[in-house]
Amino acid sequence: MKKSKKVLALLVCIFMTAGSLTACLSDKDAGDSGNNQEASPVANNGENTNKGTKDPADYKGEIAFWHFNSSEGPKIVEAFNKLYPNIKVKLTIVSDRDSQYQNKLTSAIRAGTGVPDVFVAESAFAKRLVEMPDAFADLTQRAKDVASKMIPFTVQVGTDKNGVLKALSHQAAPGAIAYKKPVAKKYLGTDDPNEIAKMLSSEEKMLETAKTLKEKSGGKVSLFPTWEEPKKMYLGARSQGWVVDNKLNIDNKVMELVDFAKTLRDNKYEAALTQWTPGWASAIANDEKAMVWACPPWGVPWIINSNDTKAANGGRWGITTAPFNYFWGGTWMGIYAKSQQQDLAWEFVKFFTANKDTLKKWALDNQDFPNNLDIIAEGAPSDSKVVGTNLFKFYQPFVKDINGEVLTQYDDIIERTFDDVMTSYLAGKYKTKDDMLKAFKDKVKSNLKDIQVD
Repeated sequence: MKKSKKVLALLVCIFMTAGSLTACLSDKDAGDSGNNQEASPVANNGENTNKGTKDPADYKGEIAFWHFNSSEGPKIVEAFNKLYPNIKVKLTIVSDRDSQYQNKLTSAIRAGTGVPDVFVAESAFAKRLVEMPDAFADLTQRAKDVASKMIPFTVQVGTDKNGVLKALSHQAAPGAIAYKKPVAKKYLGTDDPNEIAKMLSSEEKMLETAKTLKEKSGGKVSLFPTWEEPKKMYLGARSQGWVVDNKLNIDNKVMELVDFAKTLRDNKYEAALTQWTPGWASAIANDEKAMVWACPPWGVPWIINSNDTKAANGGRWGITTAPFNYFWGGTWMGIYAKSQQQDLAWEFVKFFTANKDTLKKWALDNQDFPNNLDIIAEGAPSDSKVVGTNLFKFYQPFVKDINGEVLTQYDDIIERTFDDVMTSYLAGKYKTKDDMLKAFKDKVKSNLKDIQVD
């Protein structure tokens, strides 16, 4: 796909929301409301999870549904109405550019008026809504059976601190490493994914590989384009999130990341770029810049293929396991706690997050990763030509080991603050790590008045 301003706008949008591809597929219709009759259906039919009870066509009524994505929202509604023709869905799209969607939704919930029956939340703010009083309804009993088929970390994200399940996801975004095969073959002697995984299996191995890559390329090729790529991995490997018992928590993996990123920068083992910028995007196709990118399933079409015009031909990119388990992005859906249409709303949520036929077709049509263990075990119908492997089968072995409990309701604010101070630290603004940590804590204390910062 040819790089363009539109693609970069998409990438910047994803970065700003720190989430999945589907959060930002299109913003050209931001603010539109109502059904898009031209949207293609997700499924022509679906698995009837109401066998022995009511037929989907027997459900009648109206529900309101809010989404932040003008491409995804109408597709969901049209697919739902193929199976549930007598439930009218009033769709409202509110772009989350500059947090418009989450601010409007939060204000409505706090006011207790104008809240839709069903709404979605992107990973950057999903936990905030899950923990917010009177936001999402309790789905624990309704979703007991369907949740058992989902990847555990997605259920953890949708569960509040009291163990109440409030939101479900149709997709999962487990993390891996994508690498440039010609670069690996030329400078490391192999492009085999198992061998590359060994070379990146620990902090020590990554630094050793980065040194070899730098020396053999004459300093032309860095291991990473930016310290933000391994950041995803280190944060995913934490044992606890940013806030524990209402206090700022700096996990040991965060401290390891700080030292690792500094070593990368000082030795020019990363190219000092910034994620989602034009330089970062152009480096994806440039074999003399960097070799390794963090890559969830949506990264194959939207990080690699959309920025490297030769990637679709195959043979240029491989994918392998990361040194630490992590996830990057995702969208969750739930029912308003005070909705007067709980049953109809549940049929809608269940259709998109638990209907096997819907999940499978959506994943294949949208190059997504389904949040259903049975579908994943079956494998995708064909291998990804971009990375030369069956992505369902590739991610399957480690999805159950990802820790969703590291996500907190404060993550987007704290991580933006962390990124800011780390960028300054790596650029030399803060002379010591202690100076950087003090600045980080001071900024968190200023930005978040309701947590304790020691």
